[in-house]
Amino acid sequence: MQDLGEDPSKRTNDQMLDVGADVFPREVAELLPRGDLDALAISAETDKSSKRHDYMRLYEHLLTPYRDKSFSMLELGVGIPSRRAPSLRTWKSYFPNARIVGVDIRGISKTFEEDRIHIEIGNAARPRFLRRVFQKYQPSVILDDASHFWSHQIIGFQTLFPLLPPGGVYIVEDIHTSFLAKEEGSQYADHTESFWSYFNRLQMAMVCAQNHGPELTREENRLVSWIDAIFVTRKTVAVVKRRAPRRREWQASSSVET
Repeated sequence: MQDLGEDPSKRTNDQMLDVGADVFPREVAELLPRGDLDALAISAETDKSSKRHDYMRLYEHLLTPYRDKSFSMLELGVGIPSRRAPSLRTWKSYFPNARIVGVDIRGISKTFEEDRIHIEIGNAARPRFLRRVFQKYQPSVILDDASHFWSHQIIGFQTLFPLLPPGGVYIVEDIHTSFLAKEEGSQYADHTESFWSYFNRLQMAMVCAQNHGPELTREENRLVSWIDAIFVTRKTVAVVKRRAPRRREWQASSSVET
């Protein structure tokens, strides 16, 4: 087995300087620290905190520019009723000027409403319902933490991402269910294509600027033309919407369709 030598991360700056006069001290910035958002998530006991899924480090990195903005945030899925919407309460605390909207199919979730927290009851797998909620609240940030069924995650993204304003953020959590078709949890596999398979085609098309990439439908090409950046970490993906579509890519890729 090849000897990779001493772990350089264990060296001090003085040790590095001893290697040679031309070696400059190396300092590393912590890009995804556990910050205020994670602390609030721990206090509210949402599973998004570092004590469980550890989503909040990425979310704080992405959403800090929204911290003091007046905007609406929409979360699909309010959570187990006994927990009393811990995620929504976390967002309310972190965004002091925001309106927080939750969607859930269980009527009891309506009782979790409070100042700046609104709950809509309905089926997040129905595009008409999703469009109605969007038109009512006009969210800039959307987070899908609902059923985790393949078809529901795809429907949510296809319906709501096009409606987001430029600069908006769309997040899908718990996408590990895309890999449970042959294991416990196979109830999530309710569609011929998993969410990750579907989304990965969009991601590949974006990476190659829709040139020599996977074959997409016209609708999918248009979606990709609006994607500015994609952030992927364990079990979750976040998509930032462009200020304007890359029409050259969309039109070029669409022109080859028959």
